[in-house]
Amino acid sequence: MKKYLGAVLVGVMALSTATVAAPAPSKWLSTVTVTDKGAHILGNPAAPNKVVEYLSYTCGHCADFEMKEAPAFKTQFVATGKASLEIRNMVLNPVDLTAAMLARCGGKAKFFGNQRHLLATQAIWSGKTKNISAATRDKLKAQDYTGFMVSTFDEIGLGPIMQQRGITPAQAKTCLADKAALNFIIGMTEAGSALGVRGTPAFLVNGVLQDHIHNVAELQAAMK
Repeated sequence: MKKYLGAVLVGVMALSTATVAAPAPSKWLSTVTVTDKGAHILGNPAAPNKVVEYLSYTCGHCADFEMKEAPAFKTQFVATGKASLEIRNMVLNPVDLTAAMLARCGGKAKFFGNQRHLLATQAIWSGKTKNISAATRDKLKAQDYTGFMVSTFDEIGLGPIMQQRGITPAQAKTCLADKAALNFIIGMTEAGSALGVRGTPAFLVNGVLQDHIHNVAELQAAMK
């Protein structure tokens, strides 16, 4: 009996001192691809369910979905390879365009983190649009979109917010002058309008535009 108890004790001690390996993170949560239309896809490109979100960075409902619902969707469906998540722009206003350009700054590996940070801080920077000067608004009227976005970046305090993502003001302003990115964003917005997207966030699930998706449960119900 003593030998038996001794063996059990040794086993328990070994278990208590052993290093338990953390589960490996899903490769799909770090797999990002970019379509020929400039949209970013997170997850398994061959996933049986393909979810597309049309998103605006000045949309409060988009911020709510990103912060409250997207994490669970990514954990339950993207991480497991059951679904991919594609983000397409639906630009609602010039400030939204500015944020959309910044979300792309730093390359595809930073996109989803940039997006989450911009939406998490939405109330801070979008609440400062009253600071946009008449001179900056005049640039928009003159169709100087880069000039408008660069000035807006300074006037509503997006510099410190992007620095939290490791992107300097100089780097951010270079991104705001990226004509190819601008064309991608405008193209996705126009395509979304043609498809029938009238509000944000809006979702396509396996190619079908959905009505009134507000949470993960409703998304799951629309999937295979």
